[in-house]
Parts: sequence; structure tokens; C-alpha cells
Amino acid sequence: MKNWTTTKVKSLINVKLFLILSIHYLTLFFCIGQNLKKQPEKQAVTKSNTFQTKKEEASGLIYFSMDNGQNWRNVSNGLPANVQIGLGGITSSDKLLAIATKEKGVFVYNIINNLWVNLPTEKNIIDGNIGAIMHYKNVFYVGTQSKGVFISSDNGNVWKSLNIGLKNTTIRRFVVLQNNLYVCTNDGLYVFDEKTNNWSLEFGESGLQVNSVTKFKNTIYIATNKGIYCRNTDKAWKNMLPNHSVHNISSDAEQLYGMTYTSLLMSSKDGINWQSTQHGLPKGLYTFNVLRHNKMLFAGQWDGIYKKNDISPKWELSSNGLPPNFAATNLQVFNNILVISTSESSNNSSK
Repeated sequence: MKNWTTTKVKSLINVKLFLILSIHYLTLFFCIGQNLKKQPEKQAVTKSNTFQTKKEEASGLIYFSMDNGQNWRNVSNGLPANVQIGLGGITSSDKLLAIATKEKGVFVYNIINNLWVNLPTEKNIIDGNIGAIMHYKNVFYVGTQSKGVFISSDNGNVWKSLNIGLKNTTIRRFVVLQNNLYVCTNDGLYVFDEKTNNWSLEFGESGLQVNSVTKFKNTIYIATNKGIYCRNTDKAWKNMLPNHSVHNISSDAEQLYGMTYTSLLMSSKDGINWQSTQHGLPKGLYTFNVLRHNKMLFAGQWDGIYKKNDISPKWELSSNGLPPNFAATNLQVFNNILVISTSESSNNSSK
């Protein structure tokens, strides 16, 4: 009987202690809840910072389109607001996307963090006015306006000058064609010889400014301030479009596209004859670049991106998500994503 009474008393004490503790914690949780209500609500932070808000889009330099040009989204995270990107200032491959900025040097896009990361770039290179960039066989090549070519094989820790063979050190663009690296300069087209580490002149003459190069049906074509030249099978060069200043050239399996300062031109199937394909593009504004992607043609213009298919004769504006008057100076493809850049942010250019 004594044991039963003792057990009962202990049980009653335990129940009472449990009730007291429960009331204590309920009161504590209620007070915490009341305090949280009084605090200002914090904005949710998403795991990915790839795409910024509309307010930030006005100052974007780089935009992605993952739906073949239907929509564009700002991916400028990590880039300073005051940097500029020159023509030919983007390079892309299956694993890497990088840009060359005039003020801060080279940036590489970090896919995991959706962030542009600055690589060390020597002041000597930046002082030369960086324009073009190429990442080729794990080496960065940057071209300057006054100091020629610089290379780095260790992500910018060490840079070396690479100008042997160049007669002119104003670099306009790098292009890789069939495992050969070409550089366009203010006096000709050069190809890089990996065995000798020298540049070799492919074609050039006094006053010939080579702006770009492409290959169409196994023939090399260059865009120059004197027209479009092509190299025949006998390696002789011929001007196919004299009396035209052509600032860029590109090609696909069917045609060549020549960009002059007055019109966008398209070649015949044999690359000999040329005609204007300006219908739908703004008058008085020239096209920076043309690229075929997923059976559509894209043209970078002063006021955005235009697109057309092979059936339609007319270009249509496809700039949803871009700031007004976005000059699409560079156009690339990275991992099946369309990438465009402008020369400087809209906020900076309006100053």
C-alpha cells in the first residue's frame, strides 16, 4: 500500500511538472512570435543570382536567351558598372565564356555561381586598350589597339607579349577556323604558327584594314575597308566586293553575310554575287553581326536583336527583356544559349 501511494504521488508530481514546463514554453514561443511580427520582413534570397531585377537590367552589359531569342535576361552580375566591351570582346566554347573589358581586363563567367570573375590583367595590357579576346587550346589571347597580342596560359597570373611576325599591332579580331588561329590587324590577316610561336602573314597590303574573317565552302573570305576578298584554290586573293567598306563578315552552310556601314548584304550560293537583305532592319543603322542558331538568323543592331527564318524575307525585332536602344555589338553561342553584349551599360552611356 505504501509503495502504491508513493508511486501515485510521484506520478502526480511529474504531471504537474510537465504542465508547468508546457505553459512556460508556450509563453516563450508566443513572445518570440510577437517580436518577429514587429520586425521588417526580409526579402527572400534565391539560390541563383543569374538573372537580376528589372531595375538592374537598365545597366546590363551581357544578356542570355535560352529560348532562341524570344526573351533576354540580364546576366551581368559581377561586372563593374563602368566597364566597356569592344568589338570581338567575347569568346565562347563548350566549357568557357569570357569577355575582355577595356578598364578591368578579362572576366570569366562562373556557371555555378552565375557570376563574372575578374582574372588578373596587367596594367600594361589595359593601357594598350583591350578590344578582342579568344580562348584557344586553354590559352587566353587578348588584342589591343596599340600593343598587339598578349597571351596567358595560367588564367591571367602571367601574361606574355606575342607579336613576333606582326607588322602592325592594332588588333581588331581573333577567329578560329579549322584549328587555325587567325588575327585581323590594320595591315592584314595573320595566322598563328604553334610550332614557331610566330604570326605569319596570310594576306595584306598597305592601308588594308582587315576587320574579320570566315570560311565558306572551304574558301577563306575577309572583310576589309576595301571590300571582301577571297582566297582561291591557287592561294591568290581576289576582291569580290570592291568599293565597299565591310566591317564584319560571317557565314553558314548556305550563304555569306557582309556587313557594311550602310546595308547588310547576303551572297549568292556560290559566294560571288551580293544583294541587300535589309528589309525590316532600321534605316540608317548598320548591323554589327549575323549568326545562325537553331534554324534562325539573328542580327545584332543598334537598337537590339532582329531575327528571321529562311522563308521570311523580313527581319523582325526580337528584343524582349533588353533595355531600349540596346546596341548588340557582340553575338555568340555558349552551351546552346544565345549571348549578346553591348559596348557599355545604358546608365554609363547616358552620362
